[in-house]
Parts: sequence; C-alpha cells; structure tokens
Amino acid sequence: MRYTYGQAKQALARFASGYGLMDVGAAVNTAMDELSRSRTWARLRKTVRMDVGSEYFALPQDCGALIRAAVDRTPVTVRGTEYEFLHSGPGDLDFTEAGWAPLNGVQRVGVFPTMYGLSDIMSLAAFSTVAPTGPLRVRGRDVNGDKIAVTVPVNVWTGPDDVVDPDTVSKTTVEFADIDSVTLPSDASGYITLSAINTNGDVYVLSRMHPKIVIPEFTRYRLPGFDTTTTDKVYRILAEVALRFIPLVDDDEVVPFDSLLPVQFMMQSVASMEAGEIKTADEYRQRAEVLLVRREESELEKQTLHVVNMLYDDSVGEMSNRYDNI
Repeated sequence: MRYTYGQAKQALARFASGYGLMDVGAAVNTAMDELSRSRTWARLRKTVRMDVGSEYFALPQDCGALIRAAVDRTPVTVRGTEYEFLHSGPGDLDFTEAGWAPLNGVQRVGVFPTMYGLSDIMSLAAFSTVAPTGPLRVRGRDVNGDKIAVTVPVNVWTGPDDVVDPDTVSKTTVEFADIDSVTLPSDASGYITLSAINTNGDVYVLSRMHPKIVIPEFTRYRLPGFDTTTTDKVYRILAEVALRFIPLVDDDEVVPFDSLLPVQFMMQSVASMEAGEIKTADEYRQRAEVLLVRREESELEKQTLHVVNMLYDDSVGEMSNRYDNI
C-alpha cells in the first residue's frame, strides 16, 4: 500500500516527537533519505531511454547512478574513472578513436554541482517562475584560476512563451571558468534554472534545480570515443538508473516505499543516535532494512521458470526470425 507525505506525517508524528525531533516532516524525510541510500532498492530504480548527442551527458537531479546500460541496442559495461588507471585498462580515454563508444561502455565521470560544464569563460544568470528573496551563491574559479564566490541574480521567467533577452537579463559581472558548488536560497519555492551567457549573448542551460535541495548535485557520464566528426550523430541509450531521494514537500506527494513501518524504524534509529544510544540505533536501522528486503524478495519472486530454446520456432528466443543471426 502506498502512502502520501501527509499520511506519513500524521501516522509517524509520535515517533518524531521523541528525543527532541519536533519537526515531523524533517524527521520523515531524513528517515527516507537514510533508507534510500542503504542499497539500490527495486522500488527506487527505473528504466529510461535517452538520446545523447555529445560526449558527456548527465542524469536528472532525482537520478543517482546508472546501474545497467545498452548503447544503440548493445548491452555495455558501466565503468568508473578508475578504469583508465588499470594496468589492463585502455589508458587515457581522451585519446580513444572515434566510434569506440557504442561497443565498449559508458564511463562514470563523477558528481558535479551542475548538469553541464562551462564551455568557455562565461557569466552566470538564474531563472525561476517565483523569485526567492534569499541569495543564490555560486563558488568557482575565474580565468586566472583564483577562487571566487558570487551571488547570482535570479530573474523571473513566466513560462515557455517568455523569450529570454540576454541584453536585459540580470547576470554576474564576474565571469566563471569553472564551478565548484552552488547554494540555493533557503526560501526558494520554484525550480531554478542556472544558465551561462557568453560574450556573444548566447544562453546555455547548465542545470535545473529542485528548490528544496540547497546543495544540488548531478551525476555525469561519458561516451568515450564519441564520434565528433558528424555533428548530427545521436546515440540511443537504454539505462536502468538508481533514483536519488528528493525531499518531499507537498502533502499529496507519494512516499517511495510501500510501507511506513521501515520508515518508522529508521526514524527511531535516527532519534536513538541523536540520544547517544548507538546500539539501539543500529538495531532499529537493521530492522528497517530487513523489512524492506523481505518485501522486495516477495515482490520480485519469479512465479515460473523462463526457458529459452533458440533452436525451435515459436520459442521465446527463436533464432530463425532474428535478422542478426542470418
């Protein structure tokens, strides 16, 4: 059974009030965040399709990592940055030949404050349908490599029909060469889009950020050997991704787990840890995870055997009707 955020707060309020945890919503969100990071639960995974037209691409803010991927219908390996430093690895992937990508995998580059990086020395501007009163701060480096911290003005953007005029947009006077971190206003109530503007007035979207995540993070990936000789080349990626928990705000939002009992136990674990009762906290945490494991095992249990016989027509994996086996 699924529950809304409002139902969860009402049902679990008495577990949040103990040990000084008076903010029910914050306690519920903290517990769900801890649960979601304990493992890649089936309920927190989804399959997505992406068309990638450049060497680098990023997952949306609610996605944490690629679990499995297929590029242009071919299953590939998802590798980390350490792959370049293995003795049996390929070495520096900056020097791989074009066309290497579809057959040899996707590389995880790391976690960054924006979805896309700066392509030049650029000014920054932000847009939102509801302008916050607090500051949006960006830390990074200028053209000289010196660290800088600047308040980025947030422009009010009313919607798709509102054309952005670079000449009238409020932007930073300081230009950035790289971005280290982004800090959103604490009173933000609408999604905020961070953009970069070059000297020609061209506007490039860097990221679209959830208003309740003060320090945004995005996971970037790379297709090594991306064919840059053809500007219209697009790789189609089928991927299974692990969802990153986004704090719930509205009462009608849905809790990602199908039971409130594990959330209750994790709330009690956090409260016990706050009180210094470490053993009790560990026991509650373990009980919360065990409950989710049991639910996941029963939900994913296969009811029948799946037998693939490629030698005979009309079987699931029949060979004669597959063009690639002719």
